[in-house]
Amino acid sequence: MTAAEWNAKNGIGAGVVVKLDDGRLWHTKTRSVAWELGHGPVVMLEGKSGGYDLSRVKAMERQDTPLA
Repeated sequence: MTAAEWNAKNGIGAGVVVKLDDGRLWHTKTRSVAWELGHGPVVMLEGKSGGYDLSRVKAMERQDTPLA
């Protein structure tokens, strides 16, 4: 997925699940739009510094909330 494709579907603050180096899954939110680096697209995450490779980041499904 390219940075442009990611950004068309996910904004800043999107809930994501990230696969960490040790294989654990970590739930957090994005804190930037995605951008392209030489090796591929990355995005900044809450609680981490630098950009995380989008191949390790999965957007959580959006939950529709009923209107009252």
